[in-house]
Amino acid sequence: MQDVNKNSDFRQFLEDELARRSQNYPRYSLRAFARHLEVDSSFLSKILNGKRTVTMRTIRMFGERLNLSPEELSRFGEMSREKKMKRKLERLLEKMPTEEREQSTISINVDENRLPEAKERIKAFRREIAQLLDAGATPGKTYQISLSLFPISGFGLND
Repeated sequence: MQDVNKNSDFRQFLEDELARRSQNYPRYSLRAFARHLEVDSSFLSKILNGKRTVTMRTIRMFGERLNLSPEELSRFGEMSREKKMKRKLERLLEKMPTEEREQSTISINVDENRLPEAKERIKAFRREIAQLLDAGATPGKTYQISLSLFPISGFGLND
C-alpha cells in the first residue's frame, strides 16, 4: 500500500494505487482494480477521469476495501468536504456582486516557528468576529467567513 499522506485527494490516491499495482503486476488492469473494490469498472473509470464526484460513501466503501485506517479515511473525507465547499463558494462568488463581499489576500514570508501561534490567533479571531456579527442578530442573510493559511511556495504558485 502506498503512503496516503502524499496524495492531495482520494481520486489521486486511487490513480496512484492503480499505477502501483500495475507496476508490480504488469497485467493488472482497471477492471481488476474495480473487481477488488467491488464496483463496476465504468464507475471506477468515471471517478478516475473526474466525470464522477468522489463522495464520502465512496471514500468509506473503497477505503475499507483498501484497508485504510480510520485516520486516513477521515483525512480524505475532510479533503473531500473542503473541495466541495470550495467549488460551492467559487460558484457563489461568480454570481455575487462585488459590493456585497469583502475579500482580500496577502502573501508573506513566514517564520514557520510562529505558525502554531498564528493558527491559534486565526481561530480566536474567527470566534470573535462570529460573536460580534451574531450578537442579537435577527434572521437575515447568512454569510461565510473564510480565513486560510497555507504554503504557496513549492506548489508552483509563486516559484
